[in-house]
Amino acid sequence: MSWSLNEIEALSRKAARGGGMDWGLAEETGKAVRWLCAAGWPGAETLAALLLAQDGVTWDAVRPRTEAEPWAARDGLLCPSAAGAALTDRARDLAEGRPITMAATARPLLLVPYTAWAADLANRPLSIRWPGVTVTCGGDGVFADIADPAALTATRTETLSIGPATSTTGTSVPRHTRGSLPAGAVETLAAFAHRTYAPGTPESRASGAGAGLTDND
Repeated sequence: MSWSLNEIEALSRKAARGGGMDWGLAEETGKAVRWLCAAGWPGAETLAALLLAQDGVTWDAVRPRTEAEPWAARDGLLCPSAAGAALTDRARDLAEGRPITMAATARPLLLVPYTAWAADLANRPLSIRWPGVTVTCGGDGVFADIADPAALTATRTETLSIGPATSTTGTSVPRHTRGSLPAGAVETLAAFAHRTYAPGTPESRASGAGAGLTDND
């Protein structure tokens, strides 16, 4: 089914919130999914799979520890939305030529839009790399060098780096005005989005519905 980018963003934002992200992070996640769908990449499917995998997981377990490199989660895989938000906060480091590396990270495709935004903030082209994929953002657009097509939708990567681009390789990534979402992804996202409509109770909060990843610090 064909969806407008506005519809994709709205559904993804509500689903991310229903999956436990605070509203600020959910809003950025919705924009990231929109960016990926505009590129013709499976943003909605990637978010749906991420939310299922992280359902009920605490924020503190998956947010990045940025005081040392590589960035890593306390327990398990880094959440790409959380890591992406931290990445844009470090745009100055990237602007000054200091790359950022990450350890085991879930669904690395979701980090590509954040790299593009960090490139805009740093005012210089940046490349994000994980095994089989290099995407360069900034300057003349977005270019993807995908040596392993399966790596683009990888469930996880053990290593990932983002830093100033020394050259542009790969093919230009087109931009689309609509996206085609598989029924399964829509069903999953809609189920998570529905949690935002449910009345809050002590029982629902205790079970993690809509609160599992909320940062209450």
